[in-house]
Amino acid sequence: MGVMLGQPWGLLALLGLPAVLAIHLLQRRAVVIPVSTLFLLESLPRESDAGRRVERLRGSLPLGLQLLGVLILTWLLTDPQWLEKNSVQRIAVVLDSSASMSVAKPVVLTDLPRDLAQLASATTQSEVYLLDSRQTGGPLYHGPEGEGILAALEAWRPAGGTHDPTPALRLARNLAGRDGLVLYVTDAAADLPPGVRLYACGRPVENAGIAGVTVEETSGQLEWRATLRNYGNTAQTRQWQVSAGNAVLSSGNLTLPPGGLQQQRGVLPSGMDELTLTLSPDAFPMDDLAPVLRPKLKEVTVSLPAAAGPADPLYEALFASLPGVRITTGGAAVPVVTYDPLNPQLPAGAAVIFVRDPKPSAPVLSGTLLVEKHPLTEGLGWQGLVCQGSMKVPLRPEDQPLVWIGDRAVVFLRTTGDRPQLCFNFDLNKSNARRLPALVLTLHRWMEDYRRQWPAEEWTLTECSQALPVAVQPAPAPPVLTLRTVGQPDSSRPVREAGLLRAPDLPGVLEVWQGSTRLLRTASHFADVREADFTGKGTQKDLSGATAAVTRQHRRDDPAWRGWLLALLGLMGFSWWWLGRLPSPADRNPLSPTPR
Repeated sequence: MGVMLGQPWGLLALLGLPAVLAIHLLQRRAVVIPVSTLFLLESLPRESDAGRRVERLRGSLPLGLQLLGVLILTWLLTDPQWLEKNSVQRIAVVLDSSASMSVAKPVVLTDLPRDLAQLASATTQSEVYLLDSRQTGGPLYHGPEGEGILAALEAWRPAGGTHDPTPALRLARNLAGRDGLVLYVTDAAADLPPGVRLYACGRPVENAGIAGVTVEETSGQLEWRATLRNYGNTAQTRQWQVSAGNAVLSSGNLTLPPGGLQQQRGVLPSGMDELTLTLSPDAFPMDDLAPVLRPKLKEVTVSLPAAAGPADPLYEALFASLPGVRITTGGAAVPVVTYDPLNPQLPAGAAVIFVRDPKPSAPVLSGTLLVEKHPLTEGLGWQGLVCQGSMKVPLRPEDQPLVWIGDRAVVFLRTTGDRPQLCFNFDLNKSNARRLPALVLTLHRWMEDYRRQWPAEEWTLTECSQALPVAVQPAPAPPVLTLRTVGQPDSSRPVREAGLLRAPDLPGVLEVWQGSTRLLRTASHFADVREADFTGKGTQKDLSGATAAVTRQHRRDDPAWRGWLLALLGLMGFSWWWLGRLPSPADRNPLSPTPR
């Protein structure tokens, strides 16, 4: 069990030791007593008669008692506290892993281990947890305060976007326990839950970077556009460069005013699939590079129904207007079929179903038109639909109606196995649906939903850390996905985690393979403007009283302080009594006359 001083200023009471010694070194001024004769005083020892001066220190009981009293008083004034045996202080540290913390990381490496060591010094043992604010995996470190913390901090790579740290702080509180400390290491002031101490160590820096990249087809050419932004309070001059591989296509200097925006654009040359846009680096280099890819949609094949009526050209024009759709004659991913009551068998997989009524005419459907709330129909104007009451596809209990006219579901969804089907339950050629944008938009939305589930190669532009759900091939395809990023070793993920994939935290090009099939190629750029703005960053360490709080939890006052106080009072009383019983000069020579 160790001991520490609660009030180190109490050691000033030790100055009483030399004060007591000085008093005893100074002799008392002699007392002059007139007497009638001197022969009776010859046997007395000679005493000082020169007034106050320093003489040899003579040991005496009062001197020892007074010195001991000063020591006891010093002990009481320093408020000694005894460290409880086997006391453990738990400290949970949540590291803000947003990208802006990459600028504050050097300060964290220097200050945080030192402050943790100070907090841990108040106990015999410490248990430290280092957590990532994004909760990716387990703790970055768990163990006693020491060198392991510095190694974990050096391996920490803050590169995420803006996110809510509340789940990580809640986990930290559970790990630290009721009496533990929870620190949130970030780079700016933040509103934190009760019981969480802020440890902000950021600083304002001037930053300019690429805030966004798009690729669009304009006048038959594929044009890229990059938005540049200056987040600082002073004008920034940067070097701008467009390159393909090792070849520089264009370069030059540009100046961005304080808080200003500027757009750069160019044409993606024919036959070139990838470009790299760069700015000269600054304090925050993550937004100084942006790769650009030629977008490539997943191609979904569609087969139209065999020519059997005047509506076939309408089907061809309808599906040809959808992006990423290729019309084929057979073996299509999505067949377009027409329902025939004489042969009611429908495809077992994904399909778009229409009704073709051989009768020349039928009464117009009447009744209230009702559109169900669904992502496929949200915001679409089906209210103007007019169609004839032709024969219909029987509705199953598990089908999901989207549009009603009276008691008839004229548009509904059906699932066979795990494949979706979209059914337009009316004769397209005997309606005004071809003049309603809702028809094309509903079909387009359904096709986009299906495209996300269709395992085919796709090239995209994404933002860093963006979710990348990847459609995978079913068995017997390989059950493992391979992730390949230029400049980094390949990594593997099981197929069941395909919906959890994310773009890289740093700008770059990522490829996702399943066996020998490439499913995705995406170019990621940093576009979180909140993380790129450092004007509001600062330092604020809420550690005031933290060491004292730890001390109060794991140390107790000296249980014998009352005994020491009584001993001090006893010494003072005994010393006074002893001094009072010493004989006066008159008592020591009873023959001497009374002094005048």
